[in-house]
Amino acid sequence: MNYPRQGAADSRVPATGEAHTAGRASWWRFAWHFLEMVVAMLAGMLVLGAALNAVLGAAGWGYSHADQPMIGSLEMVLTMSLGMAAWMRYRRHGWASTLEMVAAMFAPLVVLVPLLWAGAVSGGTTMTLLHVLMLPAMLIVMLRRREEYSRAHGPVRPAARVIGRGLAVLLALLLVPGAVYTAGSAAYARSQYGRPGVTTATATPAVHDPGKPTAVVVVGNSGANIADALVSYEVLAVTGAFNVYTVAPERRPLPLLGGLDLVPDLSFAQLGQRLSGSAPDVTVVPAMPDSDVSDRARVTSWIKDTASDGLLLSVCAGAQLVAETGLLDGRDVTSHWYRLAEFEHDHPGVNWRRGIRYIDGGDVISTGGLLSAVDGTLRVVERLVGTDSARAAAQAVGWRYYTPGRAAALPQSELTFSDAVLHLLNVGFRWDAPTVGVVLTDGVGELELAAAFDPYAEHSMAARTVAVTPDGSAVRSRHGLTFVPRGTLANAADRFDRLLVPGAAASPHPAVDAARRAGVPVEYLRSQPGFAFDAGLREVAHAMDVPTAQWAAKVLEYPAGGLGLSGPGWPWTLVLRPLFLGLAGLAAALGAAWLIRRARTRRPVDARSQE
Repeated sequence: MNYPRQGAADSRVPATGEAHTAGRASWWRFAWHFLEMVVAMLAGMLVLGAALNAVLGAAGWGYSHADQPMIGSLEMVLTMSLGMAAWMRYRRHGWASTLEMVAAMFAPLVVLVPLLWAGAVSGGTTMTLLHVLMLPAMLIVMLRRREEYSRAHGPVRPAARVIGRGLAVLLALLLVPGAVYTAGSAAYARSQYGRPGVTTATATPAVHDPGKPTAVVVVGNSGANIADALVSYEVLAVTGAFNVYTVAPERRPLPLLGGLDLVPDLSFAQLGQRLSGSAPDVTVVPAMPDSDVSDRARVTSWIKDTASDGLLLSVCAGAQLVAETGLLDGRDVTSHWYRLAEFEHDHPGVNWRRGIRYIDGGDVISTGGLLSAVDGTLRVVERLVGTDSARAAAQAVGWRYYTPGRAAALPQSELTFSDAVLHLLNVGFRWDAPTVGVVLTDGVGELELAAAFDPYAEHSMAARTVAVTPDGSAVRSRHGLTFVPRGTLANAADRFDRLLVPGAAASPHPAVDAARRAGVPVEYLRSQPGFAFDAGLREVAHAMDVPTAQWAAKVLEYPAGGLGLSGPGWPWTLVLRPLFLGLAGLAAALGAAWLIRRARTRRPVDARSQE
């Protein structure tokens, strides 16, 4: 009988080192399986989702994720599941495993759909939670069948190997900058309409004059675009010919874009009492946040049931709110060039038009973006008060582009590649964006306030703006609006990179002087005559860079050619940030792969040397 040599290991029993190596390899294959399926899910969402939307749009069955979040959620889960299932079948997983994984993808909907129907979460929150919950659901299923996902399951064809490695490199290159951009854009979204720092405050509306027409600027409880609201308000108020109020579903502080908190003059109910149940003669509808569905529903219901009996003025993306009431179906309407394609998709019954400041449709006037509101509001003044009053109002606010009796043409703006790059850089990678304190003073003009906040807040995060007063008290603007700050000038040198003081009549305050002496740069925005936004855009160009100021002017629909913008050129240092982040992520991934491969190749050698 042949006995094994003493000390030799049985070939049927793996050595301890080999077993350990095999265990590490199995977990590596498990992690690689997970990564493969995440990539397949994303590919399914991007490719199949785009194809599905194109087919439905061509068939006239298009829909909006914002307006139909339930359908959008189902589409996202379906396309991601199909992409993942196709890859699993390609890798020769069985039908049972594939269908089990698909069921795991749909499982989060069971929890989230009732919350969405109940209004406990918004459509955007549902989408975010679905993305987050699908990953642990997939991991749980994989752990349940860990042996299946830990072995080299099915042959990997050469083409698939090349594609897989290419996708892995691309994912490693994009992962870190993608995560940084996601965090930056989320911070930007939160900063646009952050919750007011003061929850209770009072406003004192002007005494009502029954001999004047009444014009209201409607805002939602969740806020409104600052330029849309304040531009129209001041143009109407400067005429002295209207009772002008800001109204909202409730009379409490609410945020305007960029962090300026307004106390509305009246609630819907209080306005009804003041007008004895009649509709206002003019209702200005600015853009409002898309996130609060219930708040938008209250506003659109009031527009349809009450305000539609008077003249409606939709400003910029406020046309979307009016379109949701059905009042614009079959009409010629304009809005902001940046969102017209979206509105055409969401509201195909409206005849959306480009390249014009406003369209007068009789009982509805619609304007282009933001500062096109000046012309649209002047058209309201022409119709209700007269051309002389409109001309005087244009002169009072410094608007040089008034064309009596007709709407001025606009250049056919579109998003260029450089615009898109600059937008992504400003929103996602300015983690060191300066904090700018905007000092509120009694008697400040409404346009002057909008010019301090909007150029930084509109499609940019070039700076974080914070409304402050010397002592934290509320202020009243030139035409009687009440604004509450989010802070004081105490310890300004520790909290702000610079201070802006809007207002032609603003006089130096001891607290502002103290901040200047402490080393905080102070800029007075109305140091020269002109339209209020001239100074605001020059400030952005000087403090940030000229391309960002030009992009802000393009979004505002404001001619910037004659402003003499000066400041830094293209922000190349900002461009390098995502590039360096991507290279760092790729280097880390390659380094980790090299260490794992080295450990796998050395382990058997170490095990044999110990025998």
